[in-house]
Amino acid sequence: MRMRLHWNRQATYLLLFAISWVIPNMALVCIHFTWFKLIYNLLFPFALAVALISVFRKPGIMMLLMLPMLIIHAYEIVFLYLFREGVITTDMFLNTVTTDVEESTELLGNIMPSIVIVCVLYLPILTLSIISCCMKMRLHAGFRRISSLYSGVFSLLLLGIVLAAGIRLDKQVYPFNVMYNLNFAIDKWYREKHYPITSAGFRFEAVKQENAGQREVYVLVLGESARAMSWSLYGYQQATNPTLQEIPGLIPFSDITSESNATQKSVPLILSPADASTAGWLYTRKSILSLFNEAGFRTWFITNQVANQQLIGFYSREAEKWVDINRGTNKKKAIGQYDANLLPHLKEALDADSADAFIVLHMHGSHFKYTNRYPADRGHFQPDHPLAIKIANKEELINAYDNSIRYSDSILTKVLQLLEERHLCASVLYVSDHGENLMDDDRHLFLHSTPFPTFYELRIPLFLWFSSAYKKIFPEKVARAETWRYTPADTRIVFHTLAEIAGIHSPYIITKQSVVSAGFEPEISRNILGDHEEPEEYTRYFKIQDYEALQREDSLLSVRRHAKD
Repeated sequence: MRMRLHWNRQATYLLLFAISWVIPNMALVCIHFTWFKLIYNLLFPFALAVALISVFRKPGIMMLLMLPMLIIHAYEIVFLYLFREGVITTDMFLNTVTTDVEESTELLGNIMPSIVIVCVLYLPILTLSIISCCMKMRLHAGFRRISSLYSGVFSLLLLGIVLAAGIRLDKQVYPFNVMYNLNFAIDKWYREKHYPITSAGFRFEAVKQENAGQREVYVLVLGESARAMSWSLYGYQQATNPTLQEIPGLIPFSDITSESNATQKSVPLILSPADASTAGWLYTRKSILSLFNEAGFRTWFITNQVANQQLIGFYSREAEKWVDINRGTNKKKAIGQYDANLLPHLKEALDADSADAFIVLHMHGSHFKYTNRYPADRGHFQPDHPLAIKIANKEELINAYDNSIRYSDSILTKVLQLLEERHLCASVLYVSDHGENLMDDDRHLFLHSTPFPTFYELRIPLFLWFSSAYKKIFPEKVARAETWRYTPADTRIVFHTLAEIAGIHSPYIITKQSVVSAGFEPEISRNILGDHEEPEEYTRYFKIQDYEALQREDSLLSVRRHAKD
């Protein structure tokens, strides 16, 4: 009776505000429902929200004060729309502040339904919060005492149950886990920003001990969002590699996984001596460009990706010459540059002088929006112009993606031709940063950087190519690479393989991780770099759909291997 006497419009607003506060919790509980999850991930946050909103006589005041958290709730809803489960990861926070305007614009139009949902849910709440603040009416003191006391005691009781059950707030309870991820993202951003300071005194003590007796040029090509199962080089039925398949001596490695499904983690791991189990080295040891600098090579980093102040940006500027082909591009007239525009700069690097050279080409590859990655007249697979990311457009999306792979195939072929026609002692290592989801199964996942890395995001293409001159001078290295082409490995082999190909010795080079070394030892386990920079088994997040895809691909590769043998 007492509660009813003290009820008024402000009390109604308080209840609405508390319910709105746990909308993401409701979704998370429903995704994988258990009764205990209902307690720790819904009832506990709801009781805590009521206690907090009851602090002021006008509950709208607290809602406006907690506006930043309301924005995170909205972000979480968009996240759930994209990935169907999980909470905003550290990677997603960092991607939000580092993704360039072009890429953000490309994606924005395709998540419009989730943005509409957010607006419908939270704009009325913001309006009611303002109304609450402007009203003369307040919560009755008795109501505030009862609601804050009862909800506070109830939330403490539930907290005790949660902690006693071993539930970690920073890992399992929304929004505490998201706040932990945000804090970790800020800390990581700080460490990346200070990389020039923390790595300033580092040296590889690199020495070139094997010389070809002629000019040597080694090229690392970084692909983007290319997955191995969409390359006909690995058995895909669509002819996505019509030219690479015809190049004699090309050595495609059939079972390579990325150490991350996010560019801002995978590329630094490729460029540095660090791997998923030694992630701290990313901030204290320099990149492969510095290794080649110390060994006497002229170094180039030529990129079609937007530079930033993350590790990729700092690593790339360790090159003697850094070229961003997008600098000066009028984005109103052109949506970025095609990867073909990397080739004139590669020619410049090859013809600049006669010094040994190490060149990194960073492609835009198959990054969404796929149709922006190749000229319209190169759309081999049709139709390829989807209007939005939805299952009804799956055929068009896949065709557009396959066209981007086919276009990359033509660019890579030209890279090899430029080196061969100059009769250089040369080698090229191509590797993609990660793969891509293309609504492959009943989960209907799309893009990459999911909170639970899938097989489609982790199995990537990697190949080696050696020029005729290199094969004559170092035939044993070529033969070793050919021997290990079917061996399971991950991207940690890139740094050490390139060093061995170039004949560079350093205390930081691990010969057992180089596929051209006599001492190569295949790793029994493969890891990915977790969201909090801890090593995790690469299959940790796999679901039955991933294992089925893994089995299909391995069976296909086995058939092709035996046919070749």
